[in-house]
Amino acid sequence: MRTLSDIRSRSITAVSRLESAIYLLIALLLAAMALESLYVTAKSLWIGSPNASLSYGLVSALNGVLFVIILLELLSTVINHLKTGGFQLRPFLIIGIVSSVRRILVLGAQLSTSRSLALKGPAERALLELLVDSVVIATLSLALYINSRTKASKFRTLKEQPSADPR
Repeated sequence: MRTLSDIRSRSITAVSRLESAIYLLIALLLAAMALESLYVTAKSLWIGSPNASLSYGLVSALNGVLFVIILLELLSTVINHLKTGGFQLRPFLIIGIVSSVRRILVLGAQLSTSRSLALKGPAERALLELLVDSVVIATLSLALYINSRTKASKFRTLKEQPSADPR
């Protein structure tokens, strides 16, 4: 006869395996998305579009490459979760920073190649977006710095503690 704790233990093991399988599937999908995005970006940069200018093609390629970097950071986070099982804050902060930098670069490139700067509304909106993205980058960078200092402080504290091993 199975005890309640045995049933609970088996249930937790089954759910944990299911979670790992789902994370593995997500990792495979992220890898496929990164490869596909990189392929499409390289193809569009190499072949180009007959209706688009060179600067538009470069902006599009830059956007595509930065998107691939974001996908790879997400993939790294999923792989790290599969290895350690814990939640990591640092990769999400990096993803946020890269996403905001991506938006600033793409928006700046679009503004420099756009003829819509003569229109007052779109230019003001784009500048506001640039300002908001800059604040987001500064805030996330500060959070990343605080996170790394906290981890370094914990590591130093653990290193300075005397070992229980008498050797």
